Amino acid sequence: MLQSPHLRIIAMFLGTGALLAAPPPVLSDDSYTSDDWQYAASIYLWGAGITGETATGSEIDIGFDALISNLNMAFMGTFEARKSEWSVLADVVYLNVGDNGDGRVPVTTPSGATLPLKVQAGVKVKGWILSLLGGYNVYDTEQASVDVIAGARYLDLTLDFDLGLQSQRFGRPIGIHASGGVWDAVAGVRGQANLGGNWYLPYHLDIGAGQSDLTWQVAGGVGYRFDWGDVNLVYRHMEWDFSSGTAIDDMRFSGPLLAAKFHF
Repeated sequence: MLQSPHLRIIAMFLGTGALLAAPPPVLSDDSYTSDDWQYAASIYLWGAGITGETATGSEIDIGFDALISNLNMAFMGTFEARKSEWSVLADVVYLNVGDNGDGRVPVTTPSGATLPLKVQAGVKVKGWILSLLGGYNVYDTEQASVDVIAGARYLDLTLDFDLGLQSQRFGRPIGIHASGGVWDAVAGVRGQANLGGNWYLPYHLDIGAGQSDLTWQVAGGVGYRFDWGDVNLVYRHMEWDFSSGTAIDDMRFSGPLLAAKFHF
């Protein structure tokens, strides 16, 4: 669980995790009646910012532009298998965020003298989101379809923070390593409303709890079907409320998501 007091630092850099958090993108299917297995794979980018609050009451508000500029590596993908009304889905998100910087800060000593203190800092955050869902189609017409879904979501974060201080009287590097993870059970619905032709409106809603007090997400937007697959543009909000006594009270990720799905 997210117990380390240093994990508030993770939250401040996690917005790339806003690329993170990532529940699976909403997927569409033309038919739920086939007895043969049907497969689809998606890649996507979630351009989200992060807001939240630490246990000390500090507000977190980081935009996507500041987050993406410090991104080293990220991968977001989904795999789905469907047979008749039943479906299974696995979604994996990986991110690696890092930044280094230095500068000089004036420090006043007990004698009243001012020393230029050189500060060097490096931060590296790695995070995983794993979502495993099963679904069953309960409604399917030419106008709309609805799947009920249930499964689990795992959030895992690791932080490495190095701070170096050098001057004539100071010279003590500081290093912090912190990690934490939470498992939550989730349930909800997903599907689409058809607009006619190749256009449709996809949606996804789930809610759950476990090692966090509450986690939920909602997503909706527009999709278009091509011969090779689908493209979705949706807006997604995802939120975690953590247990009392943890370094972070809550985290919220919101922003547009662009996904491409391939059938095979």
